[in-house]
Amino acid sequence: MNKETSSQEPLLLSIEDVRTELQISRWQVYKLINNRQLKTVTIGRRRLVAQEDLKALVEDLRRQEDGDYGQTR
Repeated sequence: MNKETSSQEPLLLSIEDVRTELQISRWQVYKLINNRQLKTVTIGRRRLVAQEDLKALVEDLRRQEDGDYGQTR
């Protein structure tokens, strides 16, 4: 592996990495997965999240939040 490749973001993140990135609990990460808001891949016994799927989740959450601002409460 060359130096340029190793400095890039990893393709897949562990549940712990996702928890750290989002600053939420493991339980909340699994809740997002179970609610099909966050896609995962399984390799062996490990459940991993692709960087692009994590970014897509954040974008979806932002869009939902933007939609909520237009509603009266």
